[in-house]
Amino acid sequence: MASDKRISLFLIFVVVMGMTLTTASSWLFYNAEEKAITLEFHKDVDQRAASLYREVLTNFEALRSLAILFKGRDNAKYSRFKTEAKDILNRHNSIQALEWIPKITSSNKDRYIADIRIYIPGYNITEQSSSGEMVEAKESDVYFPVYYVQPLAGNEKAVGFNLASNAVRLKSLTESATRAKPIASAGINLVQDSGSQKGFLAFYPIYKGRFDTAKRREKNLKGFVLGVYRISDIFHSSMLSGSALGIDMDLMDVTTSDPQRLIEYKSRTGVVKDDSIIYLKELPELWGRKWSIIAKPTINYVSDRRTILPEAFFIIGVVFTGLIALYIYIMFNRAALIQRVVIKKTRELNDANKQLRILTRIDGLTGISNRRYMDEVLSKEWKRAIRNQSHIAFILLDVDFFKPYNDHYGHPQGDECLKSIAHRLNQLIHRPSDLLARYGGEEFALILAETEDAMPVAKMCRRAVEDLQIAHKFSEVSEVVTISIGLCICAPKKGSDPSMIITAADKVLYKAKYSGRNRIEVIDLKEGDIDIEPTNFVI
Repeated sequence: MASDKRISLFLIFVVVMGMTLTTASSWLFYNAEEKAITLEFHKDVDQRAASLYREVLTNFEALRSLAILFKGRDNAKYSRFKTEAKDILNRHNSIQALEWIPKITSSNKDRYIADIRIYIPGYNITEQSSSGEMVEAKESDVYFPVYYVQPLAGNEKAVGFNLASNAVRLKSLTESATRAKPIASAGINLVQDSGSQKGFLAFYPIYKGRFDTAKRREKNLKGFVLGVYRISDIFHSSMLSGSALGIDMDLMDVTTSDPQRLIEYKSRTGVVKDDSIIYLKELPELWGRKWSIIAKPTINYVSDRRTILPEAFFIIGVVFTGLIALYIYIMFNRAALIQRVVIKKTRELNDANKQLRILTRIDGLTGISNRRYMDEVLSKEWKRAIRNQSHIAFILLDVDFFKPYNDHYGHPQGDECLKSIAHRLNQLIHRPSDLLARYGGEEFALILAETEDAMPVAKMCRRAVEDLQIAHKFSEVSEVVTISIGLCICAPKKGSDPSMIITAADKVLYKAKYSGRNRIEVIDLKEGDIDIEPTNFVI
């Protein structure tokens, strides 16, 4: 009896220990799985937030390129604005409209209206009544109306709208003008949008003189380049894939103490969200606005990532009990430890390889792509153009009289000049397929895939370098550093070599240099045109 009692006690001990170990082990598995799901959820939201931030920044940067049109003392012509704006809108589908908002006083109001009516008959400065209708604006000392707008179709209601007549818009443009910085507005209902979706405006101030003091900013304010955005368009354009993640997200504007919901995104899975996990992700500041994402996973998101491992382990532990369960638990932890070490070492190796690949592609002085990587990209785009039967443009840019610049200002200053030019030109590149590279010495190269008309880009590059206002007293064409440009456009054919477009661009570059410099020469390279005759040139 005593022996049976000892056996029973031992069996009870084994069962109790086995159940205890099994229960504890099952709970550890469940808890680890819960943490892994939470970490994956945070990672998915972080990637979504980063994509949204990049999309907004890319759209904002388009305003800078448009602002170049208005930085002179005279207003850009309406036709010029339409051309540049169309080009930007073609590259940025999330922008609803681009506008020019001049500062108009009561004394020059009639002249402004008469000038624009040549292009937009019936134009008038308006404001929105309490009933939502657009009526003629009340008399005021200063107006900020929508003067130029592209596209006009769909934005007719906004034409002539005086932004100063609306408190939210007036606050944003006043802040932008006072601080002399680009500013984004809070979420608003757009006058050209009859729906309930929120939009916002981005103001880029333009001055006709110095604006280093508050008094000069007020006196020399010329107007604003304005971008109109529908928040839902930007949000959906920034999606990383077409498949549903299973995450509900609220995009919030938390700039003020009273947060504003900009968009409420419901997952396409259509399943009620799991309120047990909430993640707040703050985005970096966007032109004076602070946005954040409040994310919650749906039930499907969590259940799709759960496994039956905790339950299965519990059942196995009950069957095998005690030491077997403990052994499995120890082995599992050892395996997990080894896996973490392997993952860490693999990540370190991948990071090192990635850094090495980057270093082999980057020019050490300017930080842009080097000649070797340019040749790789050109070869790849050339083959793709052959497959797609599309055009490709190649631009060679050479700094005018750079040797005299180096001789008189010194090589360190020459290096700084090249770095400034490379940085500015790189800001003009927006499409992922486009590439700016240092071709050699003071020469740069620009590859534009699927491009039949690259002249606007070439002009933009020439103006951008000239606008840097880098003094060059030893240039024979200008008092500042300028560039000469050779542009070649080609529709590659099977069996052709990409070196032909480089050769062609080099020849027209030399034509630009020997024709006076600080200019652009273009050639449309036809099939077989290896030797370029003067009759091929398009001036």
